[in-house]
Amino acid sequence: MTRTPLRIPRSAAAGIVAVLLGGSLTGCSSLTELTSSSKPLLGGASTPSPAVSASPSPSASASPAVTRASGPLDTGTVTHRIDQGNFSVQLTYWTSDNAKLYTASSVKTINVAAHVEDADSTHRVTVTTFQVTQDDGTKRGVVSTDSGKFDVTPPYPYNTVVTLPAATAGAPKLTLTIRLDLLVETAPKSNSYYRSTALDTLTLPLLTNGAAR
Repeated sequence: MTRTPLRIPRSAAAGIVAVLLGGSLTGCSSLTELTSSSKPLLGGASTPSPAVSASPSPSASASPAVTRASGPLDTGTVTHRIDQGNFSVQLTYWTSDNAKLYTASSVKTINVAAHVEDADSTHRVTVTTFQVTQDDGTKRGVVSTDSGKFDVTPPYPYNTVVTLPAATAGAPKLTLTIRLDLLVETAPKSNSYYRSTALDTLTLPLLTNGAAR
């Protein structure tokens, strides 16, 4: 049996070619759109990666240095002058301690010398009471009392030693109030006296929390 070749009219063949070419171009256009898109091919929104922020490195915080105020006995001795009208009382304080190392609990021994100035030796002067009061900011109390009749008519002095008790823990300073009750003769050899009270203060800074010396 002889097969007769199928003849396709020329106009129909041209239409088939156009269809094939059109489909091929459409596929290329779709491929270009897919490859140029910034969206994921599988769909769904992309989650941005969190930015890595450098955490601050821990640094040792330096505690502020505690400073100690200078004190009157840092050099070992100090002299105060107290005016009492027509005469004055000079008080000299000294210590063999290192006052720069004083703390609330340390032992503190202070020497005190008092003598009268600007008065003649014909008017008798005596000390009847010498008293020291200690105040650490929390508690206050008398730490030393010496009562009697002590002649301080010039040139005689009055001398004593005061040992201070422990203060409240953490106290930054001690304030000492020194009191002298004096009897001053109104006239030479009259055996008549008037009272005069001399008051002085002495502040002692204390070391706290390892303060710099």
